[in-house]
Amino acid sequence: MEKIKTLLAILCLTLGASCSSFLDTEPEDFLSPEFFYQNESQIHTALVGVYNKLSDTRDGAPLYASAYFTFMGTEGDDGFYRKGPESALPGQFMYNPSAPHVANLWRALYEGINLANVLLEKLDDADMDDRKREIVRGETLFLRAYYYFLLVSNYGDVPLKLTSSTTPYNTDMERTPSHIVYQQITEDMERAYDLVESATEVGFGGRVNKSAVAGILARVYLYWAGEPLKDHSKYKNARDWAYKVIQSGEHALNPSFEDVFVKLAADAYDIKESIWEVEFYGNRTDRPRQAGMLGNYIGIVSNNDSIGRSNGNIWASGRLYNLYKPGDLRRDWTIAPYRFNPTESTNREYFAATQIWTRYAGKYRREKEVFFPKSVGYTPINFPLLRYSDVLLMFAEADNEVNGGPTPEAIKYFNMVRRRGFGFPFSEADLQVPNPVSDLTNDEKSDKLSFLEAIQDERSRELAFECLRKYDLIRWGIYISSMKALSNLYLTSTTPSTPSTQARNVATALGMISDRHKLLPIPTHEMMLNRKLVQNPGW
Repeated sequence: MEKIKTLLAILCLTLGASCSSFLDTEPEDFLSPEFFYQNESQIHTALVGVYNKLSDTRDGAPLYASAYFTFMGTEGDDGFYRKGPESALPGQFMYNPSAPHVANLWRALYEGINLANVLLEKLDDADMDDRKREIVRGETLFLRAYYYFLLVSNYGDVPLKLTSSTTPYNTDMERTPSHIVYQQITEDMERAYDLVESATEVGFGGRVNKSAVAGILARVYLYWAGEPLKDHSKYKNARDWAYKVIQSGEHALNPSFEDVFVKLAADAYDIKESIWEVEFYGNRTDRPRQAGMLGNYIGIVSNNDSIGRSNGNIWASGRLYNLYKPGDLRRDWTIAPYRFNPTESTNREYFAATQIWTRYAGKYRREKEVFFPKSVGYTPINFPLLRYSDVLLMFAEADNEVNGGPTPEAIKYFNMVRRRGFGFPFSEADLQVPNPVSDLTNDEKSDKLSFLEAIQDERSRELAFECLRKYDLIRWGIYISSMKALSNLYLTSTTPSTPSTQARNVATALGMISDRHKLLPIPTHEMMLNRKLVQNPGW
């Protein structure tokens, strides 16, 4: 089965993946839908179109090619967009319902949903092997559900549409309550789990597999269990789905935290750790033209072509820097310990120990790319959507909630992640011998709340800059207080140094957060098109 990135060139010639709206009825291609979807080749090309929304670089690159990990404010208190403050920027709470990033995200997700709906409606009529048909059905159901998951996470109640759009008329649809959207998401994903191949069978991270489905289901159920819905019964579902991934025996932590991200930059798959990732490839000088901005918009500032040019738009926060304990190797990979000075050179200037406020997010480093020549703006670095360490921490969190406190199993999986962070062995045998440097302290595992707080900090250390922190803070009910605390930290701190004026200006904007920012506003354009939409509170 060909990898997704090798099919993207075909997609542009057949499906017309550049539709301007999910309500468009006139195809912008050579084959209209009634003459497409007829055989296995066409079905797989259509499936690539559904995947492609994850990596789309058009119209503001609203998802994992650019905007979602920079402009959208998805890092919470782990880091922030360093420029500005800038108007219309969700990451600095200076935007309104007309902001382009707000509208682009909504549009792209519904475009993906509509492509999935069309494929599901046409699939049974295609001339192809039945087993392959069911695999495609599973992937498509999962992707549709994932796009709805991103919608409900960002906008709250959203119209739930499970059929394709065939007319530009009768577009008025009421917002569906979030719990019903979550119910549809989980039904689709659970059905997909039975249909898709295992991670070992797929063999690479760019395609949906059983472990990806199970792991994302654990995430979905954790969000459902937390704020704003607070259906605590879903913690058991989250634990059980995370455990399916663990029990599969197909996954393990890479002994080197750094190597996880070196592989993403080098297009080298590690299906044991990196369970699902968004594929990028090349330098946009030839087909397939599917490079993204990871390493550029979020990376270490550079104007050197051999290193790879980077705007370095995201600073890691001083809060995140201080969160790492001495000896934790993750800190100096997640937060770059150096800069290139001058930026045109390859000379690394290492920061002084007191310089903690304006270091660049360092997980995605263009110097590790292996595709040459390097593009000025675009990169082939893949984006991690689900890693095994996340699954272990999700299990520990859900298990803690289900049992009213940490169990030996939850502590074991937590300590595996933390030991890897310090570079210590973490096998079952190794874990039998306590390690006071890395392992949970007695205070951290003394009760349910203490263990939850340890998990909250550990998720920050392990998963920073992977588009998870903001949503974790929201579901824990601490988003507003955490962002205000970050703002206050930058505005008042004088030790170990005083944050720069630029950092304090951004911090002032971050302090403007209010309850309305727990959700994005419904885009103005959509409110004009759909008269049944009601705006989110405060907007």
